[in-house]
Amino acid sequence: MKLDQVEAAIAAADAVRHAHEVQATRFLTNHDAPASAAAGFALVMRCGQERAWLHHMTGLLAAERDLLTASRSARAAAADKLALRRRALQRAIMQTARSPSPTASLDADTTSLTSVRIEIGLHRHRIIKDLASLYPIDPIIGRSFAFAIRGIELPNSSFDGCDDELVATALGYTAHLVYLLGFYLGVTCRYPLHPGGPRSFIEDPVTAVGNMFPLWRRPARSANHVRRFEYAVFLLNKSIEQLMNSQSLHAIDLRHTLPNLKCLLLKLES
Repeated sequence: MKLDQVEAAIAAADAVRHAHEVQATRFLTNHDAPASAAAGFALVMRCGQERAWLHHMTGLLAAERDLLTASRSARAAAADKLALRRRALQRAIMQTARSPSPTASLDADTTSLTSVRIEIGLHRHRIIKDLASLYPIDPIIGRSFAFAIRGIELPNSSFDGCDDELVATALGYTAHLVYLLGFYLGVTCRYPLHPGGPRSFIEDPVTAVGNMFPLWRRPARSANHVRRFEYAVFLLNKSIEQLMNSQSLHAIDLRHTLPNLKCLLLKLES
């Protein structure tokens, strides 16, 4: 619309200029030279102004035409980009139509995961039963909360008057059983066990110096060794409690090493 207005203005200016030129020619032809000199000069000046205005309007017209050409080029480029995007969108729609439904894939993965979990549970149950048969924990008849592991009695955190080697052997069996249970249940014990039969150790990562504590007593034991041994039994009981908590069980008395472990095994075998 603006370009049309500029072209119309140029055409009108050109017509006016031509009319002024014709008028000036007629005036100079019909009048004497001295009388018409001033009027002719005025007409010439008016024609010059009209030419300058015409030149200005012609420049505006050229600028508008350049702007129009640039706009058309930009519109063509935008149309090409839009066409490319439409083709890409169409390809994406076709690929989505050919691909399987995400919901169906999720349902299949969920079913597979459930099947794997059931299979893991069955294997874990079988392994727990094997561990219970390898390290049987049986009650001692006629005594409350007294249990033996593989036929060796393990007192409940009170070892005065007990045979040191038998206690060390029973604690070694217990430590190995707790270590295997933590492994197969996927529970990382806060106090790592180092099973070694009657010379097993348990570790307290928080202790800066001497963080390995023995689960056995020396024949000629010092007061420091007795304290470290008792602390090792305490850490073993804490590890059993951690395994029980992982199965939603709670230890009534932390000192009952084998009773708590037996309770855990019964829960896992059920």
